[in-house]
Amino acid sequence: MAKKQAPLLTPGAPARPQPGAERLPVRAIKRAFDLLAALDGPPATRTLSAIARNVDLPISTAARILATLEQTGLVRREFGGQYAPGIRLLQIGLSALKATNVYELSEPHLRHLSEASGETANLAVRADAANAIYLRQVVSDNPVHHASWLGLLLPINKTAVGDALAGKTNAQGYFARRDTFAAGVTAVAAPVYGAGGGVVAAFSITGPSFRMSERDLKRFGIMVSAQARAASAELGAPNATTPPAIVRPV
Repeated sequence: MAKKQAPLLTPGAPARPQPGAERLPVRAIKRAFDLLAALDGPPATRTLSAIARNVDLPISTAARILATLEQTGLVRREFGGQYAPGIRLLQIGLSALKATNVYELSEPHLRHLSEASGETANLAVRADAANAIYLRQVVSDNPVHHASWLGLLLPINKTAVGDALAGKTNAQGYFARRDTFAAGVTAVAAPVYGAGGGVVAAFSITGPSFRMSERDLKRFGIMVSAQARAASAELGAPNATTPPAIVRPV
């Protein structure tokens, strides 16, 4: 019986991929991204064994991928042996932030909110369907203040910024929540809308629950809502109006 000849390729035509040829590289890339995403926690969660466990990979597999990421500058090793984001990854992250319009315009709004309230002001966006992430903060000058959550994933259903990102607000345009993601933390947030009319971010004020009375929550809520509307107007959101000057604390 004559052997079946392989089909001839036209000169210059790309080679046809063999069945399953793309599967392994794609899986390796996904694993690399999963490992990079696991570097956002405290040092105890960034050891080789903890990272491998977190992404459900054998330690040997995680070690090989992390070694490659370290060679490319996306990952670095700390003195204690823990893995951390590398300089190249930080450069990529900063470039992504600079390309985000709401990040660029948020700083004066957050500074006004922090100065007017005496508390920490934040910018958050959706990270995925279930989580939000803080991109920017202006931390309170008060010795006792809300700790930085920059870069941390925060559950949308347990945070004020999550409610704001979901479009859940009261008639004044804000949402307040006591003892949110962490006990003893109170927050008030408002959505920022983009040119397409959808929610693209949220501004919030956060502080210790013992220092934020119901009167404060209402006053801060009006502040956050006003600055969120101003940012929305700058982004070209339909029906957004620039609010009056921010109210200073009394």
